[in-house]
Amino acid sequence: MNINYLFESMMKNVSDSIIITDANGYIEEFNTSTEKIWHYSCDEFKHLHINNLFSLEDELQEDLNARIYKDIVSLNQWSDELCAIDKNKNTFNLIISIYPVLDYNSQIINYVVVSEDIREKKSLVQELSLKNQELKEALKNLKTTQVSMVQEDKLASLGQLSAGIAHEINNPLGFIISNFGTLKKYTEKLYSMVSLYKSSINNNEGYSSDEDRMNLLKTEKKYNLDFIMEDLEELLKDTEDGIERVRKTVGAMRNFAHSTIEGEFEQYDLNDGINNTLVIAKNELKYNSNIETALGELPYIEAQSNEINQVILNIIINSSFAIKEKHENEDLEYFGLLKIATYSDRNFIYCSIEDNGTGISKKNLDKIFEPFFTTKPVGKGTGLGLSIAYDTIKNKHKGELIVESTLGIGTKIVIKLPIKKEMTMEEELNG
Repeated sequence: MNINYLFESMMKNVSDSIIITDANGYIEEFNTSTEKIWHYSCDEFKHLHINNLFSLEDELQEDLNARIYKDIVSLNQWSDELCAIDKNKNTFNLIISIYPVLDYNSQIINYVVVSEDIREKKSLVQELSLKNQELKEALKNLKTTQVSMVQEDKLASLGQLSAGIAHEINNPLGFIISNFGTLKKYTEKLYSMVSLYKSSINNNEGYSSDEDRMNLLKTEKKYNLDFIMEDLEELLKDTEDGIERVRKTVGAMRNFAHSTIEGEFEQYDLNDGINNTLVIAKNELKYNSNIETALGELPYIEAQSNEINQVILNIIINSSFAIKEKHENEDLEYFGLLKIATYSDRNFIYCSIEDNGTGISKKNLDKIFEPFFTTKPVGKGTGLGLSIAYDTIKNKHKGELIVESTLGIGTKIVIKLPIKKEMTMEEELNG
């Protein structure tokens, strides 16, 4: 095959610019791509030096020429990115590769300059970088939105229970206040009696006169002192019980909502989490369900306590709703049953929450962890509870959320949590 034909075909069809110069850098040959890139005509190119095609100051050009020559002599090739300048003084970047052509005496007689136009690539890289930045911003906004939605769901579930929590506090607080009022009256009467006793003793050097004794007896009868003394013990006991109920409710609320640094795991007792959550949900459950608990002995695990407590609360609220819905649908005096059990094996601890409510249909069973999916009426749920629960258990704690349900019979949800949190590669390397 004709070598000249191959050379001409290559020069014509290659998309990169190919320029052949003499040993001094003056242009001798070039392909059509060269004309397209620099916009010089064929005749104009033949009077140009290769340096005329690049935007460099004289001093920089001299330094560049020296480096190119040094590399070509030692490496037989030179390649770098340069800023080119076309006939219309427009600048743009090219990848330049220069190859020397040697004669039989190893003397340079020509240079082959191959230029790759990277403007489109640069544009794509910039566009990709911009899209990447937009994605980062979108991800940041998505995370912010997710945190906001999680908080809204927490507030929604606590909002449903707020009246009950208030009742659990107000009821004992009411009789504590009432008892305090009674105690204040009793105290005033007792102060009066003590004053009379002291006055009687002081007036008679330690001995009461008949008149004093009669006055004391009359006052004792007037104040019904015997009843006060009997009632005081019961009054203080009731007040103490009321204070304990308030303390327990407030303590459960504090422990339930115990805040940790975002992403931080701590030692967590699942049974304590369940007990605290049941106190929070007590008023929600007591009018429609009996509660049976069988909490086994469990080891502590590493977890985000407030997140796990929220999962338990969401499941309990769903169970309560299913039980109430079954009562309303069947129009009978139906009182539900909620069974909560904990147990463990070598690697995991488990919390089983089982109700005998309406149950979930097969067509909905696969959708219950989808965000915003809910079978509740409008205004009765956010549709995020189980979605957030799934993310908390599966993704954050590397556990499982197992659901079994039969329509009309009830639902059982098992929370499965690893006893030892999986370590990241960095944590493993750090021991």
